[in-house]
Amino acid sequence: MQLPSVSSHEIMTKVSPNERRYSRLIGYAIGFVILLIVVGVLLYFALYKYNILPISSNVLVEDAVAAVLGLVIIFFLGKEIELVSSRLFGPKRGNMIFVVFRFVAYIVLGLVLLAIAGASPTALLAGGTFAGLVLGLAAQTVLSNIIAGVMIILARPYEVGDRITFFTWQYGLIVPAYPPKFYSHETLMPGYSGLVQDIGLAYTKMQLDDGPSIKVPNSVMVQAAVVSHELKQRWVRSKYDIPNIIDPNEAIPALTEALKKNQWVVNPDAIKILVNAMTSTIYVISIDALCKGNMEEEPRSSILIDVSQVVNKLIEKHEMEQAANQAKG
Repeated sequence: MQLPSVSSHEIMTKVSPNERRYSRLIGYAIGFVILLIVVGVLLYFALYKYNILPISSNVLVEDAVAAVLGLVIIFFLGKEIELVSSRLFGPKRGNMIFVVFRFVAYIVLGLVLLAIAGASPTALLAGGTFAGLVLGLAAQTVLSNIIAGVMIILARPYEVGDRITFFTWQYGLIVPAYPPKFYSHETLMPGYSGLVQDIGLAYTKMQLDDGPSIKVPNSVMVQAAVVSHELKQRWVRSKYDIPNIIDPNEAIPALTEALKKNQWVVNPDAIKILVNAMTSTIYVISIDALCKGNMEEEPRSSILIDVSQVVNKLIEKHEMEQAANQAKG
């Protein structure tokens, strides 16, 4: 008998958020242990062979304990620093302080581990060429991401909480074969748009406008062109088709008065309504309004709803006038 197939999506929907969180923590713990084992074995052979450090079992145990305690302290202390700094300076500055603390704390932890191991400055300088070559080749990508992360923190082309669009040659996009939206001020931007959630030492995490999250290496972000959408207000353009039975000289003033009361419009006197095209049955109007926020969708939706209500009332008025004229005739 053939068993019914169950999709991965159905399996994931049956798993509670707590179970998914615990499974991620277990996965992180296993990965961290494996990473420690691999790094420990490689460092043991490299350091023992070239006598950079006086390796012994006691030293290894002390370093391992110090590394675990240091990572735990950095994790919990970093969370407290991020919480306090976010309350004092806001989420953006708080996250930047947290990232700087984490970077400095890891460097200090590395120096402490070397001091516990009894590192000799002379031996370190003597073996520095070979060790630097090995580590540089092995960790070229990691180091470039860390250095790029420091550059991003210092230069601040974007911060946590910013909505940005970034363009980079590493991640290509298929450009659609149609022109930009008629009703938008935006040109066609073949990039990734979203909200910056975290700036780590190696990756920048974003939540895209479409919903999913993306982690981009800092070495890519430092080369990318970044467009910031952090605006307190922006121009929003909408379009609407109106039947020719309604006189534009009557429709435009009525629409202007109605849109001045819209909750998204911040400058009612700057509303501009123009006729962009006309056929034998309809004419197309464009509405430009300065609206609050850095997004277009919600203001445009509210504006179109108001326009629809006004147009429907004008159509009803025209039909009632026609009915009255016919009754008189």
